[in-house]
Amino acid sequence: MGNTTLVAGRTLLVSGPASLRLIEGEATVLGAPVERDEKLLVREEKQVPVEAVTDSVIQTSLGATACLTEIEGTTIPSSWKNFAEAALEMSCPKILAIGDVDSGKSTLCTYLSNMLLNEYSNVSVIDADVGQSDIGPPTTIGLGITDGYLLSLADLDPVSMFFVGHTSPAPATDKVILGIKKLMELCSADHNPTIINTDGWIMDDEACAFKARMINEISPDLVVVIQSDGEADPVIRAIRSTVIKVQSPTAVRKRTRDERRRLRELSYRKYLADAIIRQINFDKVKLRGAKVRNGRLLAATQKLHSVVGFLNDDDLLLGIGILKGVEQREGILRIHTSFKRPINTIEFGAVKLNENGKEIPCLAEPNH
Repeated sequence: MGNTTLVAGRTLLVSGPASLRLIEGEATVLGAPVERDEKLLVREEKQVPVEAVTDSVIQTSLGATACLTEIEGTTIPSSWKNFAEAALEMSCPKILAIGDVDSGKSTLCTYLSNMLLNEYSNVSVIDADVGQSDIGPPTTIGLGITDGYLLSLADLDPVSMFFVGHTSPAPATDKVILGIKKLMELCSADHNPTIINTDGWIMDDEACAFKARMINEISPDLVVVIQSDGEADPVIRAIRSTVIKVQSPTAVRKRTRDERRRLRELSYRKYLADAIIRQINFDKVKLRGAKVRNGRLLAATQKLHSVVGFLNDDDLLLGIGILKGVEQREGILRIHTSFKRPINTIEFGAVKLNENGKEIPCLAEPNH
């Protein structure tokens, strides 16, 4: 544990796992004021910018892979501030954020949420990045509702989720759009802003068509596109509607493919904590993505290790599990899960995991 003296106008980048506490002065994190002596947690593989408003002293405790970097000025581009002002001029705006992988979309959404909380009691955030979701496990779209300022979208617990079953949107574009629309319906009665974070698939023609269709079907009030050097121009041309372009932050954390996989595995383990093997009679539940014929689950061997979603009557996700075995004679699915309530519908996803939440490499999908 150590103290860092931060001169006004400078920013301390804290890469987790770490904790920090403001001892003296005034500081903000992504537009949110930091309360004196409040302990803030920075999650593993996350980075938080602490900006000194006045000369400040910040106490930090760092985990094994954590680090601190001090930089001059702010990490928040002026274009973000201008966009936030435009959003605040609208009544309960629906905002859609688009950008490349590691462009800073999640950070932008966090900043926008904090700024909107200056005018609204809460903000709804939908994370539709199925490969790197901060709200809910990978393969899902999560809805979180703020009850205060955020350090990152990962601070939000999901109040509702939609199961896509893939970590890439490419094979499931219809489902991704459907999931966003279903979660938006839950937000419509709240009369508060909604922010929608999307995946980083923007480079090819199929990706551009996907984002254009998403905007057409969702009809957001504001579309913000984040980029550093024109890499999002093809998707902007495909959208053919008014967008606001903002800059990527200079201090955005770039992750390798292995680091993104590790983040997914940490999230899987969180949602499979204290899991047990449940035995479920597959004749007594509805199955999606699998078929039963003559009392036997078809292609059972190929389904082993698949991530599965447990759905309610509204097709929203209640929990996830991993298919560990099929007993054909008894008609039983053996599923590794922490979900303990009654189950009506089970949907099979395309991603395969071992019981420790590690993706099986030869079968894992690419992600955007």
